Amino acid sequence: MSIDTAIDRIAEAESEANVRDDDREQQYEVYEKTFRALEDVTPDDNDEGIAVVTDWIIERIQATRQRPSSRTVRQRARQYCQENGYGVSDNDWLGR
Repeated sequence: MSIDTAIDRIAEAESEANVRDDDREQQYEVYEKTFRALEDVTPDDNDEGIAVVTDWIIERIQATRQRPSSRTVRQRARQYCQENGYGVSDNDWLGR
């Protein structure tokens, strides 16, 4: 899944759940940064990590009618990496 497709899916889920527009652009920028970090850490998995994290974000939006925080999304991405044997340094974006 491409980053653009992931963001489009998130935007669609937000629209369907009537999520407020507050800080949407800023939050999307951080989501994109997390997705790029996933691409860097998991280069050979056909962007499966992006799909997994996107699905998780959409589930959270549907359950709470709010976007998950950027920190929570980074933690979910880090969890994906750890579960699949990808190393993430504490100094990396996903390690924070």
